[in-house]
Amino acid sequence: MRRVVPSGLYYGWVMVASALAINFVSSTLNPVVFSFFIGPMSEELGVDTSALSWSFTLRLIAAGLTGPVLGMMIDRHGGRWVGAICGALAGAMMITLSFAHELWLVYLIFLVSGFAGFGGPAGQLITQVPLAKWFERQRGRALSIATMGMAGGTVIAIPTTQALISLLGWRTTYVVYGVVFISVVVAVSLLFVRRSPEDMGLRPDGATEPEPALDGTPAPPLRLAPQHLVTSEDWTIGEALRTRAMWLTLGCVGLAGLAITGTIVHRVHYWESVGMAPTLVGFGTAIDPLVVVFSVFGVGLIADRVPVRYLGAAGLAGLALSIVPLMITNGQAWTILAHGVTFGASVGGWIALNNLIWPNYFGRRYLGSIRGIVLPVSIAASGIGAPLYGYLLDSGLDPARVWVTSLLAFGGAAILALFARPPVRRSPAGGPTVAAAGRVGHGA
Repeated sequence: MRRVVPSGLYYGWVMVASALAINFVSSTLNPVVFSFFIGPMSEELGVDTSALSWSFTLRLIAAGLTGPVLGMMIDRHGGRWVGAICGALAGAMMITLSFAHELWLVYLIFLVSGFAGFGGPAGQLITQVPLAKWFERQRGRALSIATMGMAGGTVIAIPTTQALISLLGWRTTYVVYGVVFISVVVAVSLLFVRRSPEDMGLRPDGATEPEPALDGTPAPPLRLAPQHLVTSEDWTIGEALRTRAMWLTLGCVGLAGLAITGTIVHRVHYWESVGMAPTLVGFGTAIDPLVVVFSVFGVGLIADRVPVRYLGAAGLAGLALSIVPLMITNGQAWTILAHGVTFGASVGGWIALNNLIWPNYFGRRYLGSIRGIVLPVSIAASGIGAPLYGYLLDSGLDPARVWVTSLLAFGGAAILALFARPPVRRSPAGGPTVAAAGRVGHGA
């Protein structure tokens, strides 16, 4: 059985590079970048920011509706054609947005773009699911490298978006982003993305089956990753939904998604309202994703050796701490820097939780279907965040009290993550199976 592609490189790392490139350009769809569009769009269209925030929510709702279908398609066919078609749709909608002059049309365009599944919370379904199937022992490292594309792309997109909107306006900026998005995502998906290592005669991580002994004794079964970190079993959707870990994680993802979306969509406008200069706001906002690049990489180095729930809980606790500078600011420069650094340093643990807990707890075979089924829950929570915070801020409520919502949500999510222990599959007799007992014995 082949271990690597002819070039001597395991093809899984080609998948990592492909996901990195797609995530890089997908950063133009995330709420951090959208926060720079929301001001000029609301002014030109003559609508409140809270009303415009619903466009982002509609995109999330559409992504939640198509998530189960996309997940099953990725399980069956891989991300090659799925990624190409969805990339063309999302890019075309960005270009179409330049022609919108009514709020209802903006809503419709965002809704249709959501069917492509990009820009949603908890990671990219189209890039993370196929990639997770190529790795077990080095899954944390591989997914963290790919995720760095999103953070690195956001670092570049923030000053680029500010500059393009100032020079060309928000409409032309969306045209530029749409053309780039289509060019990269469609080409990379068709040329490089493949469904699974088994389709190419490979094993996860490029491993080979152990050779039998010279005396004919069968080789021991192949084990790629420690059982207390990564399950060797494949759980069906029904089995996963009957576990305590699934529901605790869903609650965690929901609380954190609400707080993250609400915070990052509205913090830019809030900083400007307290007198911070646009250059300071741009620099302070860019600090966040810049630190995320290092945070994601650092967490990725240890994610294959530390239970993912610990990483997630630590990251969410850090996100709660990052809200304090927002609560106490009166326009001081140090508060935006303190928030950005703390927020970015903590996001690595949160991203690791989102990307790793599903394959580590429930296996590779039904990963797309499982993530597609649970995606609507995280989508709904994240979709509520932007308009909820918008209405609270527009109502005249003291912003410090609004940001308390984020602090409490992140804190609650951290507790839920900590208690989301790996599930144990029960035998028909009621006891744990051999594999499950191995995980329990390690005390993960």
